[in-house]
Amino acid sequence: MSTIIEPGVYDLPEDEYHADPLRHAGGSLSSTVARKLLPPSVPALAKHAADHPQHTDAQDWGTVVHHLILGSGPRIVEIPSDSWATKAAKEARAAAEVDGAIALLTKQLDAARDAADAVHAHATARALLARPGRPERTLAWQEGDTWCRAMLDRWPDPDQPGGPIAVDVKTTAKGLDDHSLAKTMWEYGYHCQAEWYSRGYHAVHGIWPAFVFLFVHSKPPHLVRCIDLPDELLVDARARNDEALQVWRECRRTGVWPGFATGITTISAPRWADLREDTYA
Repeated sequence: MSTIIEPGVYDLPEDEYHADPLRHAGGSLSSTVARKLLPPSVPALAKHAADHPQHTDAQDWGTVVHHLILGSGPRIVEIPSDSWATKAAKEARAAAEVDGAIALLTKQLDAARDAADAVHAHATARALLARPGRPERTLAWQEGDTWCRAMLDRWPDPDQPGGPIAVDVKTTAKGLDDHSLAKTMWEYGYHCQAEWYSRGYHAVHGIWPAFVFLFVHSKPPHLVRCIDLPDELLVDARARNDEALQVWRECRRTGVWPGFATGITTISAPRWADLREDTYA
């Protein structure tokens, strides 16, 4: 298990990153947890997510797509079966996990390869990934007395001509039109992730990188879009990340990770609801 003792850039396996290489220093805040500290989530859910990370087949598929695109990551094992229901498939997956590999069914791996090929065939995406840098590098830095961390899909060389451009790969089953992407960006707080990673890069290297999301659709024909963010979203993200840091510090100081209100709460109808007008008595 790797241990980080000073700010910098580190080459860590993904499982060591998620296990928090700064636990010896009291733990570090990641973007994933920071986003769960604020509404509509609550600190109790953030702490549970940090202590009990979830694992799904969809995450495995997305991870494999990332690794095929970036050229990094653990070994991938193909399971020649139509489903995970068979005893042989289950045993093969278990054996792969013991070896630190990721197992996918043949049809899943074929789809992952197709998605990665679509990214490599996309001129803009290909050019971004060809810029000087390294895949999956961890940034560790301090905000006051708080340790923070981030794993960049594509860490850019700070000295490259034209300035560094950080790239984050996202697989999605939702639409890639402007409206759908804007909704996805807001729903998952991706603008907060972009600002978090950028502030970490600035803390380590003293320079603000440009930041581009590389979206690839999970279904054929695996369309690709490259997206950057306007200043107003990044300003909002900085305020939210600053607030998350304050909540994190307070929860750690008190040992209290609040959930939702314990009393009775009155809620209103959503803004889009078509309420009937009548007298309630």
